[in-house]
Amino acid sequence: MNKHKLSIIILAALTLIMLGTVVTQAQTIQDSTICYGYTTDLQPKGIGSTVFNYNEKVGYWVKIQTPPSVEYRIVWTDPNDVQFRSQAVTVVPKIGENWGIVFDSINIAESTVKNKLGVWKVQLYIDHELKSESQVQIISYENLLSNIQNIQNQIADIVQEKDLLLAQNAALEVSLQSLQVNYQALQAQAGTSSDYEKIQQDYDALKADYDALKANQGSTRTMMYAAIVVALVSVVVAVYFGAMKK
Repeated sequence: MNKHKLSIIILAALTLIMLGTVVTQAQTIQDSTICYGYTTDLQPKGIGSTVFNYNEKVGYWVKIQTPPSVEYRIVWTDPNDVQFRSQAVTVVPKIGENWGIVFDSINIAESTVKNKLGVWKVQLYIDHELKSESQVQIISYENLLSNIQNIQNQIADIVQEKDLLLAQNAALEVSLQSLQVNYQALQAQAGTSSDYEKIQQDYDALKADYDALKANQGSTRTMMYAAIVVALVSVVVAVYFGAMKK
């Protein structure tokens, strides 16, 4: 084999590789959503990322630009991170367009899914490679009503507590106003600093007089006791001499 033929073979191989790469790169995910199903023109319907557990089913819709002829698989994982379903799907092409969709759904109300409440994960694998991922939350209508009732009860408690605080605040304001009135009246009655000094001087003088009176009272008592003793002695002496004279 000459060098010219070898060069042609290598060039052809490279061209095929490049063509394959271009085809692969041309395939792109244009859009994806959680929904109930899709219309005849391949548009999603019943779109929503939260569904009740009494709903019939929930699905995953993905729009693909220039979809290649490879394997497509949609995997559903429950809130406990346990794989629930792994389903191979085929592209539904849009007639006259260069795009198509893949779609898969799981039953809810008539399956164990109704008891697996929480956030589910759904993924699209194209040729064993993860290309798209979304989440859907499955909730219980009864639990929702119970939560709403709990919130309403909490709001009622908060309103009641607020009313109590308002009443207490009003009572405190009345007390404060009363204290302010009493304080103002006390200020009107209170004298100046010179008045307080005069009162202090009068008190000091009165206390001095009281202490002196106590001292004098002690001396007077002593003198009175002495006079009484002298009088008693005189009486005794008189009685004695009177008895002697008889």
